[in-house]
Amino acid sequence: MITIHPVTKKDFPNGKTVTYQYYSNSYYDIRMEQTVIGWNCTLQLQPLSQPFEKQLVEEIFEDYKKGSESYIAKWNKQEAAVIVFQKMAWNNTLLIHDLYVEESFKNRGIGQYLMNYVKQRAHEINVRAIVLETQTSNVPAIQFYLKNGFALVGLNTISYSNEDIKNKEVRIEMAYIL
Repeated sequence: MITIHPVTKKDFPNGKTVTYQYYSNSYYDIRMEQTVIGWNCTLQLQPLSQPFEKQLVEEIFEDYKKGSESYIAKWNKQEAAVIVFQKMAWNNTLLIHDLYVEESFKNRGIGQYLMNYVKQRAHEINVRAIVLETQTSNVPAIQFYLKNGFALVGLNTISYSNEDIKNKEVRIEMAYIL
């Protein structure tokens, strides 16, 4: 049974960190070409010669997330997932900062449950879209977001370094339009 519990920084006086990790055997290759009349941009799924592995430790109550709503999802009373999102007043969207499902709890519908919860909250607070970022190397996340009705709305080829395309880790932005 899945339950969702709101949490605040007061619930975790020493902070609350999660370790995001993913593995992918493919990535979305980005090709950008400037033409006389504009630009051509394609993202094409390509296999990797060796799996891409990423691990990042993140504090869910970072200062830049101030004003966010934070929730822990429990599976039979065990902490299984975290989601952090924030209403962005300047453009009337809901920004998902963090969505994390503990490895041992994946493929149980918890991520889907959290996405449905976020969609419900988005309707309650009357925003126009839900937005998030991921990377072209995180194909499992992209597939999950596509399955949940999100679409590609933008990309940044130098968000993490000047070598993002070469590193096969380009920031993409996805959105669910309400």
